[in-house]
Amino acid sequence: MKSLIDKSIEAHGGLERWNEVREISVLAVPDGAALHLRGQAAFAKNSTRVTIETRNERTTLDPFLVPGQIGIFEPFRTAVEKSDGTVLEELRNPRDSFKPDMPWSGAQLAYFAGYALWTYLTLPFSLLSDGVRCEEIDSWKENGQIWRAMKVTFPKSYVTHSTEQVLYFDDSGLVRRQDYSVDIAAGGTAAHYLYDHQEFGGIIFPTRRRIYPRGPDQQPNKDVVIMAVDLSDFKLSGITS
Repeated sequence: MKSLIDKSIEAHGGLERWNEVREISVLAVPDGAALHLRGQAAFAKNSTRVTIETRNERTTLDPFLVPGQIGIFEPFRTAVEKSDGTVLEELRNPRDSFKPDMPWSGAQLAYFAGYALWTYLTLPFSLLSDGVRCEEIDSWKENGQIWRAMKVTFPKSYVTHSTEQVLYFDDSGLVRRQDYSVDIAAGGTAAHYLYDHQEFGGIIFPTRRRIYPRGPDQQPNKDVVIMAVDLSDFKLSGITS
């Protein structure tokens, strides 16, 4: 199993480079049916600067929903603040606040977007984190390609969509698909595809993500885009020359 993880980490830029990165900032344009379903259409198709810390689960989104507001995600607190630090909305232990089929507040949206983007931007390097367990499972055939598959079990302390997820890797080791259930959205199942990988500061990132409903046969329904995000203008800090 370690060989597949090692191959993927090398394909994404290598551990030596990653260990030099302390912060990732990227311009994100989100969209998708889930935002409309949860009453957060204002977040769709508007660019926001997403900044994550690579060593701690922390994400900021600026602007967030409207100019002059910032969304802040941390595992046990999310908030919507003014640019001057005035707290407009705050949730402690935000995961406990979600109810099935209910609209999301701004702080709940900051929690969802914050942990999701943190997870996406740190894979596959976060597979080496303490408590993360990986097991290679049966490969998957996708459009004539054979992708190796890995079941990943995250510790309960790790804030992400669901404890168990499946990653799919192409021949070069790039992550091309990520399957999970979204626990805060009544466990809806998703097939998340990663496209258009590019190099920024020595690290390889997908720049286009599309998330579809996933059926019991593990096949995606690509007629419905649950979530989408286009990423550009990556800036990595902490990398030495």
